[in-house]
Amino acid sequence: MSKKVVHYSGVKLVKRKRTKRKKFGVFLFCVLCVGGVVLFATGVPDALKISSFSFLFKSETNVVNAHSYYAVLMGKYDSESEAQAVASGASVVGAGAYVWNTDGKFLVVGNVYKNKADAETVAKNISGNNYNVSVYEIKYSKLKVDLNNLSSEQELEFVNAINFLDDVFLKVYNYSVKFDKSEIVATVVSSELNTLKSEIKVWASKLDSINSFVPTSFGLSIKNTFVALATEFDSCVLKVINGASVSKDLKYLTTSVAVQKFNLFNNLSGV
Repeated sequence: MSKKVVHYSGVKLVKRKRTKRKKFGVFLFCVLCVGGVVLFATGVPDALKISSFSFLFKSETNVVNAHSYYAVLMGKYDSESEAQAVASGASVVGAGAYVWNTDGKFLVVGNVYKNKADAETVAKNISGNNYNVSVYEIKYSKLKVDLNNLSSEQELEFVNAINFLDDVFLKVYNYSVKFDKSEIVATVVSSELNTLKSEIKVWASKLDSINSFVPTSFGLSIKNTFVALATEFDSCVLKVINGASVSKDLKYLTTSVAVQKFNLFNNLSGV
């Protein structure tokens, strides 16, 4: 009888030891986890914190990717007066006739397209009409918004603002295409442009608010672009309401958005 009791007690004692060790191990693990989090949050240099390991998750929310638009040119000229003369004739046939001074030349732009294939098709259709027609690639280099005096939220706001310019371009371009296809009328175009102009002004206000707290030449360049675009839209809305040359005015505005965006990217890449 006593042997059974001793044997039972021994087994029972061993089980108690294992239980205590298991509980102690769990407790120790929890302590180490909590301690590690506290140490990581307070005692580790900023360079080693979680935000510095974003590459592990391949997160690039502060990046605007490189991309291109494609302009159909009606010629390249050395003097502005010559380019303006050609632009006047091009506007008669419904081209945007925007004169763009870049790379030491004055380019007469008929319109700008998102896809190269679309631009090439248009260029082919208008070639042989006394214009030196060609397709010109407008390249927008990759931008990274990484400013020490801005929070990640503020950086993201700038990125979203820059990306919004692509939405502006596409919307104006689509209005132009739909109007040429008689899918929408001038009054609808005017209304849509007014709505888009309001969105542009809202963005300008947001950017102005950030710049007032954290002034940077980077942010100021973006805000100024939005202010300039709002003015351009005001002018175009009045022209469209008048209805004399809606097709040309929309192409001109499309090109203007592309050019102002191009100038902005050039300015930001040098900041």
